[in-house]
Amino acid sequence: MTPSTVHRPRGGFTLVEVLVAMALLATLVIGLSMSTVLFSRSVVDSSGRARAQAIADMQINRALVWPSYGTLTSLTGDAYNGSFDGDSLSTSVSVDSLSGRNRTVVTVNVTSSVPGRLPVPVKRSITIAAP
Repeated sequence: MTPSTVHRPRGGFTLVEVLVAMALLATLVIGLSMSTVLFSRSVVDSSGRARAQAIADMQINRALVWPSYGTLTSLTGDAYNGSFDGDSLSTSVSVDSLSGRNRTVVTVNVTSSVPGRLPVPVKRSITIAAP
């Protein structure tokens, strides 16, 4: 037999096989990196929202334990509202005594001046009836 007719087993991959494998690997890596970016953005968003909700809940709890029902409107003052590390707290107190029910609605809004921290403001309300 002459050396030109001897069939030897293949010892490697063809160029097409390597290119297909690299394309699949690149697609997988890009997909994983995009999901990592989306996950980290989600964590940052939920962290800012949790912080804003905690600030709003703190103000609502302050209204719940307020010592005198008649002075609940004091919660709208600068002493109880303001900015906390880029988050702004504002409280409004609405007294409804015309309906004969004599109830007060306390509404708390938390917004952020830090871009991307809090895309939607957090709003909490509570209705407190007169004792």
